[in-house]
Amino acid sequence: MGYSVIIVAAGKGERFSATTSKILHPLANGKRVVEQSMDVFLRDPNCSQVILVLNEEGMEYFKAKPKRGRLVLVRGGSSRQESVFYGLMAVKEETVLIHDGARPWVEEANIRSLVETLETEEAALLVVPVQDTMKVVKDGYVIDTIDRNQLRRAQTPQGFHTQAIVACYKQAMEQGLVTTDDAQLYQMITGKPLKCVDGSFANEKITTIYDVQRR
Repeated sequence: MGYSVIIVAAGKGERFSATTSKILHPLANGKRVVEQSMDVFLRDPNCSQVILVLNEEGMEYFKAKPKRGRLVLVRGGSSRQESVFYGLMAVKEETVLIHDGARPWVEEANIRSLVETLETEEAALLVVPVQDTMKVVKDGYVIDTIDRNQLRRAQTPQGFHTQAIVACYKQAMEQGLVTTDDAQLYQMITGKPLKCVDGSFANEKITTIYDVQRR
């Protein structure tokens, strides 16, 4: 099944302490973070469109690079939610994946499983089990322990039927709703559950310079 992917890379990365921005920081293999994030999709023949949503620095970097046929550059907004919406306006496929540009180690097998799930589901996301014991804390004291078997860590990509997620974003913008990820926004608007697809612990998000150095 053909799909489009939006790679969100328009943030400032304020917790990333380096001279370069997070998305343009070089990895050990010489690629920039966002280049590593998008290359797995460019290798996939089922991915017909890679939409990079970028800040000003990212736009300048990619405009100076040789053009690649399936790559579409979109200028981001003032928030992640706004940036995703701008990316959605460029989608041409009926299925879209939304991926954080700061997750450069997503695996092909997980992407394939997610896309296959969207053949029968309207929305799905990658998740991994929570390994640590989770505590509820109030005023500096532990007041409860949560059963971690019921918890999962959400990852990206998260996938949707394009028409459905576009409608959700439009309604959220009209109502002034702000969410932390696309799955939450979809569920807030539709009230529907999302199908979980096994992710990988390798698919970590880069937040600080330490996340790059430890690889």
